[in-house]
Amino acid sequence: MYKQLNKIRYKVARYAKDELKKWAVLSERAVDASNLLISYWKAAGYNFTAQQMQSQEFQAQWPWSAAFISFLFKKAGAGSKFPYSSAHATYFQKAKKDRYKDGAPLKGYRITEYPPKVGDLVVYSRQSGAGYDTSGFFPSHGEVVVERGKGYIKAIGGNVSNTVKISTYTTDEKGKLTRNERDFFMVIQNNVA
Repeated sequence: MYKQLNKIRYKVARYAKDELKKWAVLSERAVDASNLLISYWKAAGYNFTAQQMQSQEFQAQWPWSAAFISFLFKKAGAGSKFPYSSAHATYFQKAKKDRYKDGAPLKGYRITEYPPKVGDLVVYSRQSGAGYDTSGFFPSHGEVVVERGKGYIKAIGGNVSNTVKISTYTTDEKGKLTRNERDFFMVIQNNVA
């Protein structure tokens, strides 16, 4: 059991829960949120100031949800096995490309192919018509699965309603993600070791 809890996939999920607690009474432009956001952006390779974090204009132009995911993987010890970025497309396009590659740290599957597990990522489109077969960048959002049960998963994402939130999503009888709540198109199997 102890070995299992130290795997990167479980650390990512545990750290997502830790961040969720920190945001219980925060919103992105709150003074107390600035240092958290700065650390997320650093994980994605950016150095921003507290003043920028508290700017409505800056926040509108720089969504931080992918930086949040980058932070979780960096903190969990993924090292060079995760493509840290300010865009979800960076990691999901790589995961899709590597899905048949032996030993790939991230493998991207259609939601009909693989049931999400704790520590995996689930990704939905924010652009009509864009999805698994779409190449390059498009607006999207990814979250970390932190729980799964009969008929549902729970996932945590950053920059959801300007904070960190946990959401419940429907799964089918085989545990595969549905599109009942969001336009999900990919489950990323987290094999980072």
